[in-house]
Amino acid sequence: MKRTTCALRGGLFVKYQIGILGGGPGGYVCALRAAQLGLSVVLIEGERVGGTCLNKGCIPTKALVKSAELWREVQHAEDFGIRFEHAGFDFAKVMERKERVVETLVSGVERLIKAAKIKYVNGWGEVHEAGKIEVETEEGREFFEVEKLVLATGSIPARIPINGVDLPGVLSSDDILEIDKLPEHLVIIGGGVIGLEFASIYQAFGVKVTVVEMLPSLLANIDEEIPKRMTPLLKRSGIEIMTKTAVKEIRQEGVQLIVVVEDAKGQKELLADKVLVSTGRKPNLRGLDIDRIGLETERGAIVADSRMQTSVPDVYAIGDVTGGIMLAHVASMQGIVAAENCAGQAAEMNYEAVPSAIFTYPEIATVGQTEQALKAEGKKYRSSKFPFSANGKAIALGETIGLVKILADEQGKVIGASIMGIQASSLIQELVLAVKKGLKAEDLVQTIHAHPTLPEAVMEAAHGVLGKPLHLA
Repeated sequence: MKRTTCALRGGLFVKYQIGILGGGPGGYVCALRAAQLGLSVVLIEGERVGGTCLNKGCIPTKALVKSAELWREVQHAEDFGIRFEHAGFDFAKVMERKERVVETLVSGVERLIKAAKIKYVNGWGEVHEAGKIEVETEEGREFFEVEKLVLATGSIPARIPINGVDLPGVLSSDDILEIDKLPEHLVIIGGGVIGLEFASIYQAFGVKVTVVEMLPSLLANIDEEIPKRMTPLLKRSGIEIMTKTAVKEIRQEGVQLIVVVEDAKGQKELLADKVLVSTGRKPNLRGLDIDRIGLETERGAIVADSRMQTSVPDVYAIGDVTGGIMLAHVASMQGIVAAENCAGQAAEMNYEAVPSAIFTYPEIATVGQTEQALKAEGKKYRSSKFPFSANGKAIALGETIGLVKILADEQGKVIGASIMGIQASSLIQELVLAVKKGLKAEDLVQTIHAHPTLPEAVMEAAHGVLGKPLHLA
């Protein structure tokens, strides 16, 4: 590992082969991979390693999803012959468990960084020129010079420009993870992934939830058949769904919030204890002197090519700061690609087989093409669906809602898939591999699937591409 000490502004600084600004799932994975490849690494993070994903996103929300899922199962336990005399939940302990889960994972990553002999600096970094990083820490200002610079500063919640958005009780997706008391009525502005995950969580705990979405449907970027099936399920669970509805303002009356919305029928006022603004995220450019560095940007995001190289030599950008697909696992893969290119290897990102998982109830997972995109492009394709209501394991589990949908080209090659139902986030991986490797439906059919298991639904949908599922009348 190459480290040298040099003078800067009258002080000393250490020169590293690679410097990474941001310790989220892109940045810390990039650091670990770079260390594996023998590079000296400095990793800079303003809060705690893990970024939004481990601290304020993927992990804490999944901990809450599990608690909500368990409470939902308890309420239906008598269907399985199980009776509880005094069942209930303690929301404060639900949140305490969420914190323990986060701490376990974050501290685990910190140990990995230490074991890899990565220089970790907890402080807010600034970059005013390529190859130079200034960091404000509790001990003072530190300076680093790096041969290769990786920008992994992530994203921040986007705020909509309406009156009242800064009122107390109007929360971001970060804020809502810190509440210690359940609201009676939660209004969620935005019917995307984050909004619907929180809607499912809080509805399970008995909160009245209203979702307001400006677009004609929920989850606009996935195969349109899934939100069409999902919306009535959410309504049946007690969640009020308002699409084609714009939020005009939020105001406070006493301890209550009034959300003024407007649809084709006119304006309406929604009474709420809390309002969650879940209208997406935007790249975080904090501390980056974009113009002075010479970075090319597009719609507020740093432009990076398939090697994660920016417009400035030896400066790379990964994760949410590049815009595009804002998913933790995409950032991690981009981090690996950037590290390998920094080490002199030739690595490139391929976005054809990126899975997406949505932890609503039921779960949703997708990969590859959507049916509406194929229609818009005039491409010929085959579509096959198999319902969980015809899968033996799903019936035994009492989880028969949903389906597996596979899209294939005329030769039977799998080019896209969507799953709505139990364990969709895990089941999608077989289809991710199929899209990635250009497998045909025939390859899935000829692969023996254990019985009784949920993946048999994937096999049956593949049978449908070739003709007809075996276990469907």
